[in-house]
Amino acid sequence: SIIPVVFVTAFLAWRARPATTEQIPKDFRMFQVCYLFVWAFCVASDWLQGPYVYALYSQYNFSRPEIAALFMAGFGASLVFGAFVGALCDKHGRKNCALV
Repeated sequence: SIIPVVFVTAFLAWRARPATTEQIPKDFRMFQVCYLFVWAFCVASDWLQGPYVYALYSQYNFSRPEIAALFMAGFGASLVFGAFVGALCDKHGRKNCALV
């Protein structure tokens, strides 16, 4: 089930957080909580679209192997390009990368 995986991930993330002796300002802590809440909501909504995209492909008469290939192509492109595009955009500017 996904529940144990969520708890294990949360535990490992908590253990891996950097230790600091500095006092974190309350406003920044509130910003972190708000950011993570919105981020989690966006990630969950992205996960929820998968079954609907699958249903859309099947309505257009794609076979199961074709749908699997489309999903794998999308995940593969994210894997390949996501690894270096962020650093490339930081180096050359986001506007220039968006224009490319």
